Amino acid sequence: MFRVDLAALAAWAGYVSGLGEDLALAHLLSDNRITAAQSGWMGTSAVALDTAAAQWLQASRRLIGRLGDHALDLTNDGIDLAAAENVRAQKFGALGSV
Repeated sequence: MFRVDLAALAAWAGYVSGLGEDLALAHLLSDNRITAAQSGWMGTSAVALDTAAAQWLQASRRLIGRLGDHALDLTNDGIDLAAAENVRAQKFGALGSV
């Protein structure tokens, strides 16, 4: 048997969501800097930077998406656990009225 602190779970969901927002902003700022620097690159170096930047952008999107998924999962788990607790409490309360 285990115990879940629903308030702590909700706080962690918010914390993870905030981390995702911070990460998204940091990656956006980095992407903007890379884009601004690309105009000075020529030839195969420019192609290599374009390729690397595209790969970094895809990786960034995946990481941010995964972090968002984790935050959503934590939130949904809290909702599901609270709902299950309410059902158990109602069933337990019904025992007293029998």
